[in-house]
Amino acid sequence: MTGLSFSDIKTLSFGMAGAALLGTALLLLVDPTAEDQARLTTINDSLKRLPKPAQAAQAQAPDTSVMLQTPIFIMSTGPAAYKEAGVRLLGVAISPGRKAALVSIDGGPEQWMRVNELQGDIRLLEVGPRSVRFDTPVGIRTVDFSAEAAAQAANN
Repeated sequence: MTGLSFSDIKTLSFGMAGAALLGTALLLLVDPTAEDQARLTTINDSLKRLPKPAQAAQAQAPDTSVMLQTPIFIMSTGPAAYKEAGVRLLGVAISPGRKAALVSIDGGPEQWMRVNELQGDIRLLEVGPRSVRFDTPVGIRTVDFSAEAAAQAANN
């Protein structure tokens, strides 16, 4: 095994020190990251112009006064209780592209409702051959022809 002499080590040390000095001087004269730094400065300036999160949240705060005016749950008892609409099923129409029901709401005139159509606060969800399903403020309600017939008999 050949060992390095003292003069070889000295030459290597000076060479490495010289390369480090030359690299440092070159870095100070020609910065290879100058382009990237300019892009980062542009991005940083753009970020500074954005509103602070607290300002944005404050600007978009919901109007809580409207929430306080209407109750969360429907009142089912007392003088201000919700009166559920009476629905009579008079007919159904089922075809490949369309389903509808002929209904009378609260004794009003007969009207056709398509699936997902909203009349007042009642939405028609499903139409079957003998019954229909509605979404009402008090929940899902199924009305069939027999219920309509019973309601008609009770009114006569």
